[in-house]
Amino acid sequence: MTINNKRFTLMPLTLAASLLPVAALGDNPPTGDRPILEELIVTAQKREQNLQDVAVAVSLLSGKAMAEAQLKNAAELATLIPTLNVQASSGPSTSSFNIRGIGTQTFSPGVDPSVSTMLDGVVMGRSGMAFLDLVDVERVEVLRGPQGTLYGKNASGGVVHIITKDPTPEFSGTAAVTAIEEGEYRVDGSVAGPITDTLGYRLTGFGVDDDGYSKNYYNDKKVNDNEAFNIRGKLAWQATENLDFTLAGDYSKSDCDCTALSVREILPGPDQQQLLQEQLPVVPSKHNQDVNNDQRTFTHLHSSGYSLTANWDLDEYVLTSITAYRDWQSESIVDFDDSPQNPLKLSFPSPPKTDQNQFSQEFRLTSAPAEWGSYVLGAFYFEQDVDTGNATTAGLLEPIVPATTRTSKTSVTSKNTALFGEVNFNFWRDWQLILGGRYSYDDLSYHTTADLTDGIVFPAPGEAKDSLDNSDFSPKVALQWNVTDSAMVYGSYVSGYKGPAFDTGLVAGGSSVDPETSDSFEIGLKSGWLDNRLIVNVDVFYSKYHDFQAETSLDIGPLGTIVVTNVGAVTTQGMELDFIALPMENWTLSGGLVYTDAEIDEYPMGNCSGGQRARGECPNNFQDLAGGDLPYTPKWKMNLSSDYTIALQEMPFDVILGANLRAQDDVLYELSQDPYTKQDAYAIVDLRAVLAGKEEGYRVTAFVKNVFDKNYASLIYANSPALLPNGYIQLVPKYANRMAGIEVRYDF
Repeated sequence: MTINNKRFTLMPLTLAASLLPVAALGDNPPTGDRPILEELIVTAQKREQNLQDVAVAVSLLSGKAMAEAQLKNAAELATLIPTLNVQASSGPSTSSFNIRGIGTQTFSPGVDPSVSTMLDGVVMGRSGMAFLDLVDVERVEVLRGPQGTLYGKNASGGVVHIITKDPTPEFSGTAAVTAIEEGEYRVDGSVAGPITDTLGYRLTGFGVDDDGYSKNYYNDKKVNDNEAFNIRGKLAWQATENLDFTLAGDYSKSDCDCTALSVREILPGPDQQQLLQEQLPVVPSKHNQDVNNDQRTFTHLHSSGYSLTANWDLDEYVLTSITAYRDWQSESIVDFDDSPQNPLKLSFPSPPKTDQNQFSQEFRLTSAPAEWGSYVLGAFYFEQDVDTGNATTAGLLEPIVPATTRTSKTSVTSKNTALFGEVNFNFWRDWQLILGGRYSYDDLSYHTTADLTDGIVFPAPGEAKDSLDNSDFSPKVALQWNVTDSAMVYGSYVSGYKGPAFDTGLVAGGSSVDPETSDSFEIGLKSGWLDNRLIVNVDVFYSKYHDFQAETSLDIGPLGTIVVTNVGAVTTQGMELDFIALPMENWTLSGGLVYTDAEIDEYPMGNCSGGQRARGECPNNFQDLAGGDLPYTPKWKMNLSSDYTIALQEMPFDVILGANLRAQDDVLYELSQDPYTKQDAYAIVDLRAVLAGKEEGYRVTAFVKNVFDKNYASLIYANSPALLPNGYIQLVPKYANRMAGIEVRYDF
């Protein structure tokens, strides 16, 4: 850490509220030359502010912290931000974020994400677009709870905002090479500087070649590998003293034999011994990460985007425009039966594909802070087209009945127009009243077709299409009290909104899904102690979600059929505590503790897992899930990080020793409450040692992830009774194994 009023560059700080002893907080300024914690600057309220002054629950992680902790992908953010969880899926294109128990419970193209992901102010239309490589990132801001007032309809659970580095006025750059066990190699670099006195640039590149950490015994090949690259560029032009433009573009490509999901267990049943024999030499267990699959598993991803940001400073106001276009393609296949047998004789003449493109435009008018207060006013437009399609062949009844091929295509078009604003009134002494609101109008349509050569195995062919529109106004009210120079208390009420949706499956008959709304209450304290060498922040929250959008299952066809519906109501409540401290000049500690109670209040027609159906626990294919836990949400989760610098007076470098401990409670991975999809509590320790040059900009980092080799699964689900009866499938991630690596980095 450096000293005084510079921005944080080290550890995550999650800020919000509660009732700490205000009398213990003082107004004393820093004394002597003792180090103090640096100021954090965020844009959570669409303007640059000190995070301690923002009456919003925000987690902040700097680019330097991510680099030091060897975080390379957005999915790894949850290891340093306890309030954030990742909902893993059968492939990276359908994974998503979860905040305070709220995440996307369906991946139908007609349904919006619950947690909005943004890149440099541009919203990502699909959940799978969120999992970017974290290269040359300035910071990541995570806003917790409904954030629709300033961020829109798909922020009903929160926002993850990834902010990349800008061009610099002087020439600079960085280059790094990383090697990790199991044959993973990474290179990344960036260069920035001026072109003219008013024009600057930044170029960033990244590449990875990972051999994979799992084995497919069917063909004796490594799986869960990855080959990817990413390039990004920015041009910043100071057109006049009061007008600037930033043009940004990026392109990324990823090809992997993933995600190969392994068999965790096969419960007792009439076919258990035969099914276990078929898996050999793979032995199902919670440690198993290998497969014996006849179907190749792969995912191909392409993503690109362009944006133009303009800021016009009008002295008392700043007018901002963000114009953006993005497109994203995904093609993937998984082995549905997770065995070498292929009982339904499935094949895929055309693998499932998704092609998404979007256009967005935002205008904002931001006032300069005045004695009376400040405001932000804006208008927003978003349009998205999502096309999906695949062809699947099943030869279950051959040669008696010819193989059945089903070809399906779905097109979804969604448009959202919104007006929003937020006003801060300094109405009395150190008190502020914050009033905000967002008016949204949604226009949604879809068209699904399916052609079938035979209707025996799959649902019958057909066509479904529909359109709808909806409007909503979501208000916000907050009260903020600046108790002292180092303590602020706030309370807020926010109304959340997630737009209407369509179940695009033919079985559902084109049924619409009602909008999801929420009422969220929060109380918070942001506080500085010990001459600002210790920051402690706590928040308590309560949120009620109505017409929660999720999936349920129907017993149609051998694989069953998933439909999208409104489940009724869910409640999420809890507490979040975070701290960051400087016990001494060369030692930084930070940590967080989160308690989340996320529960289903109403869901009388809840879905059943394949295992529950196989065991006859759901005779009507439904169950009442009231009182159950929301998936991917451990009740307790914590993180503790330490960095200690050893100054070597006679050497050209210093040594930095770092450690990270993260732990979490038991967690369910299925909404069905199937107890066999529970991951037990676990704790992970990561260690690192850094040689950091004093005069030269080199850094050599040796690190070990998961030092004690603690096994865990990031996904567990029950397979279909028609494919693997009583079989449970899991994803054991790479860092559920001990992994060592080394990185050499040079900054210039």
